[in-house]
Amino acid sequence: MKFLLGSILLLLFVPAFFAQGVEELHSRSQAAIAEGRYADAIRDLRMIELNHAELFTLNNYDYLLGRTHERAGNAAAAMAQFHTVVTRNSVLKEYALFHLAAIARSSGNLVHERTFLEELIAFSPSSLMAEPARNRLARSLFESGNYERSLRAFEALASGVPARSGASKGDDPVARENRLFLARCLMQSGNAGAARENFLGLIKTLANAAQPDDLALAAIKELDKLDFGTQASDRKVPSLSDYDHLQRASIYQFNRDFTDARLHYAAIINDHPTSGIVSDALFQTGRGYTQETNFSEAIKWYERTVEQFPVHPVSKDALLQAASAYARVGKFRESIRRYNDYIDKYPTDEKVDRAYLNIIDVLRDEGSEIEAQKWAVKVQEKFRGKLPEAQALFAEARILIARNNWDDALNALDRLAAMPDLGGAAVPGGTSKTEIAFLRAFVLEQKRDFAAAVIAYLDIPDGRSEYYGSRATERLSKMANDEASKAAVKERFEAIVASQSLDPDSSRKRLQSLIRLVEDPKQDEAFLDPLRKAYSTLPSYRKVPEFKLVNAGRSEMRKKVGTAPSDHHRALADELIFLGLYDEAAPEYDISIPTTSAGPSDAAFTKAVLYRRGDKGFKAVAFAEPLWRSVPADYQIELIPREMIELLYPAPYAGAFRKHAKPRDVDPRFLLSLVRQESRYQPDVKSYAAARGLMQFISTTSNKIASELNRPNFEQDELYDAQTAVLFGSQYTANLFKLFPKQPEAVAASYNGGEDNMKRWMNRSKSDQADRYVPEIAFSQSKDYVYKVMANYRVYKMFYGENLDSRTSF
Repeated sequence: MKFLLGSILLLLFVPAFFAQGVEELHSRSQAAIAEGRYADAIRDLRMIELNHAELFTLNNYDYLLGRTHERAGNAAAAMAQFHTVVTRNSVLKEYALFHLAAIARSSGNLVHERTFLEELIAFSPSSLMAEPARNRLARSLFESGNYERSLRAFEALASGVPARSGASKGDDPVARENRLFLARCLMQSGNAGAARENFLGLIKTLANAAQPDDLALAAIKELDKLDFGTQASDRKVPSLSDYDHLQRASIYQFNRDFTDARLHYAAIINDHPTSGIVSDALFQTGRGYTQETNFSEAIKWYERTVEQFPVHPVSKDALLQAASAYARVGKFRESIRRYNDYIDKYPTDEKVDRAYLNIIDVLRDEGSEIEAQKWAVKVQEKFRGKLPEAQALFAEARILIARNNWDDALNALDRLAAMPDLGGAAVPGGTSKTEIAFLRAFVLEQKRDFAAAVIAYLDIPDGRSEYYGSRATERLSKMANDEASKAAVKERFEAIVASQSLDPDSSRKRLQSLIRLVEDPKQDEAFLDPLRKAYSTLPSYRKVPEFKLVNAGRSEMRKKVGTAPSDHHRALADELIFLGLYDEAAPEYDISIPTTSAGPSDAAFTKAVLYRRGDKGFKAVAFAEPLWRSVPADYQIELIPREMIELLYPAPYAGAFRKHAKPRDVDPRFLLSLVRQESRYQPDVKSYAAARGLMQFISTTSNKIASELNRPNFEQDELYDAQTAVLFGSQYTANLFKLFPKQPEAVAASYNGGEDNMKRWMNRSKSDQADRYVPEIAFSQSKDYVYKVMANYRVYKMFYGENLDSRTSF
């Protein structure tokens, strides 16, 4: 009887379970995919297929299921779904074919890859996938050793339209890569002359000759092989003119292939001893060793340059570099001697101030603080009324802070505050009015003049990009929770509450100050609404960009076959948006809407949102950032609309950050803060310093990380893959946090300027407190980098959780 009752209940509940609404299953699967829970998404999509087969195909869920299996790493299951999409001639057939080709390639089946690519090109020649398919088809033929067909394919591509809209064939990266393959095909076909012409063409058509790209590097390597023949593996170079050697050496050096660069520099020195560029070859050899941090070897080449070419202009730079290198190997007095040699030899040179100022740093690194302070005073006297006076005074102020000499430090900072030119971020060892204001407030706090410190901190504007404004707000928070200083904070808070003003701008400043002084979030909310009203009365604060999402894509479940839009790209966009596949939807939507030159619009905003959702954060930032330049820098962060925050600070590749960062105890939000500054979320970018990808790795660092990750066959171009970049970035940043535990500012500075330099700067401050060691960062670029990364990190922490989920409150 119990069994019968159980069976009846099962029969009653099973239909109800299977009748679960498709809309609910759709929503659940979308949420699961967004959170990387692919097994849950696959289960829900299978439920739709099992119980609503017609709706499953009508709404292209088979394609979504294929994409989800692909993301989950189940290539066989993905292929099965994509085959179904192709067989039933879905509107998404071209995308399914492209994915089938990619899966075939990843499994090593290049024949099947070409079959799918050829079908895609024949089926949909105007598809956005068609041009990538043609490029990939030519590469597949080359990789298969079919050089004759590959040659014809690359010749056809070379005679066609550039792959990237608005780019010439000379500076388009895809067209340049095609030319490299074309040259290699010619080599394999025995046409060495034509191959050479194309290799040389890649060098001659650089968009910026000072920044030769990967393809120029590849061309140089091929030319070395071509010119030297079969013995190129002996690590020798061919007989060339001195300037040809210099050109090749420069390309190797820029791309951080220092070993091959040195071979060509050595050829200039040894084979062309009377050439006018021997001095440059000597010096650049030293520079290569410096970039490898092999300072002992670098010294030999700098000294040789000075000895052999004492009156040549390059000797000046060699002398400065030698002095710096001596300090890096701990030979501080030899370093000072070489700087003094520079001062004696070039007393009126434009760089002589660097020699004077660097002696201060060398003395500090040696531990001779008193002597360093005396030398700083001497430099101030030497350069009275000029920028180096301010730099030397700033160095003296930092020495005094490191020695906890608060009274003299305050005096030095007050003198600095009165100076007209502090150098700013553009000058090594320079400072700014804001940094001086913060240090002054910090010194007042250490002097226990809490009332003055609170006022000084409040005088520093705070905003989303204001590092020292953020630090000032953090110091105020600490003071509010410290028994010794909390009364001063409370007194200032009550004084501001009691003050009233009818002037809207004064009211704004008053409310912003109160928000910085409250600790209770409920009180914070009480001041935000009045501040929002105050902003509405001020023209400059009313400039906050506001847009509405245009209806893009279909939002309703398709219940029957309908009429597709006449625009094929719009039809694709509709389907892909409905399925939540924004990485493919955004470009289709983009090409389907008319271009307008009337400035930012709702349609442009919608495009940016779709690109953000599709992990193309660089497109989102490119839209939003220019709009916010006219908004005051101290605009209250909490009042920035959420949709604008997500465009300014997107979280692309969230799954990769969660997967690789969190297990290494690295906050994904910190990594995103680095990415925002390094590459603006663009995965295929290469910097002027030959750093690649999202996280901008140079080859020496990436090779070290590849070894740690046990990837013996790692190639530098893999860094252009976002997943690989995030993995490497997570590993490297985790290493830096082991060196500097709970010190994100130090990690950021190390990421940009090197961990050895960060150790020196921290040692000079005699502290692991960021407010004391950040001012010590001597590289202007690195200090500015820290400002920006930490400002990014603050916003990411305010608006995103540790799993990169959206925060709804602060």
